[in-house]
Amino acid sequence: MTRSSLLGRGVIAVWLTIMWLLLWGDVDLANVVSGVVLAVGLVLVFPPGDTNDDPVVVRPLAAVGFVVWFLWALVRTNVAVAREALLPGHRSQIRTAVVAVQLRTMSGRLATIIAHAITLTPGTLTVDARSRPAILFVHVLAFESVEATVAEVEDLERRVVNAFGTARERAAICGPGPAEPVEALR
Repeated sequence: MTRSSLLGRGVIAVWLTIMWLLLWGDVDLANVVSGVVLAVGLVLVFPPGDTNDDPVVVRPLAAVGFVVWFLWALVRTNVAVAREALLPGHRSQIRTAVVAVQLRTMSGRLATIIAHAITLTPGTLTVDARSRPAILFVHVLAFESVEATVAEVEDLERRVVNAFGTARERAAICGPGPAEPVEALR
C-alpha cells in the first residue's frame, strides 16, 4: 500500500467518523469510538479505488479570492432571484434556456467544482455534464444570450482553475480562444 493510498484511506475514515457523529448529534466517547471503529472497518473492507485522476492543487490566496468572489456572486444572484419572485408577472425578466458549454479544462475534479458552483448559484443549474473535456448543460433563469452564458461559465472556469488547477491547466485556460457554445435550447 502506497503512502498516498494510506493517506486517502485516512481522510475517508476521518470523513466517515465526522458524518457518524453528525448523524448521532452527540459527541461523547461511545459515539467517537464506535464511529472510528466503523469508519476504519469500512475503509479496510471496502478500500477506495485508485481514481488515476489529476492531483489536488490548492493555491491559498487564489482559493480565498475565489471563495470571496463566489460569496459575493451568491449575494447578487439571491437578490436578483428574490426580486424576480416579488415582481408582478408583467415586469419579470424570467426567460429560461439551457445552454451547452464545453469547458477547456480536462480535469474531472475542476469540472465537478465548476458544475457544483453553477448549481449552487441561484438562477442557474447544471442539468447534465458529459465527456472530457466536460460539456455542461446549464439551465439559466434570466437568459440574455448564448454568448453571455458562455462568458459567465468561462469566467467561473478561469477562477476555479486559477485557485485549484495544476500549472498545466492554468496555462491551458489562460491561452488564446474562448470556449465555444455547443448549442442552446429554449
